[in-house]
This record gives sequence, structure tokens and C-alpha cells, in this order.
Amino acid sequence: MCSGRVSPHFVLKAFQKGADGVMIAACHLGECHYQKGNYLTAKRVALLKEMLAFMGIGKERLRLEYIATSESDKLSRSFRSFAEEIKSLGPSPLKKKESARG
Repeated sequence: MCSGRVSPHFVLKAFQKGADGVMIAACHLGECHYQKGNYLTAKRVALLKEMLAFMGIGKERLRLEYIATSESDKLSRSFRSFAEEIKSLGPSPLKKKESARG
């Protein structure tokens, strides 16, 4: 599936449902099979990061990686790196708000 089909709604819903972080993988710029999907994704992610910062979730909890289908090592490194970063950040601030209510 093209990263251009990843709706901002899906990203926000993931955080609402308890995700500590979201990573989107896209084709390298200029290499999208659907011409402009990855450019659209880059614009959406930039806006979403600002929205997450405004909401107090933190823009570092959303990552966009450009990875070709032939770059399985890069994909693996990206997942590990992002997981380590999210662990260092701790649980999502939304989880803290939810546990304070319950």
C-alpha cells in the first residue's frame, strides 16, 4: 500500500487507542509507484507532528522513514531505533491522562 493512503485519522486514532509511537515507511522521494504519494505523506507527517506537539503528545512519537523494498536492513534498523527512542520517552502522555481518570 502507498504511504499516501495513510490517513492522518489513522495516526491520531492509533495514539487515541494507546500507541506510544507511530512509524510510517514510505518510498524514497521521487521513487513512488503512485507518483506523488510519498510527497503527500511528507506534508501530512509535518502537519501531524505540529499537531502532536500542540496536543502535548510530542512530535518525536511520529516518524517517517524513506525505505525502498530492497532495503530490509534499513527497515530493521529503523524499527529498532524507533522502538529504543519510544522506550526512552516512556508511555504516551495520553495513557497518563487516561489512567488518572480511571
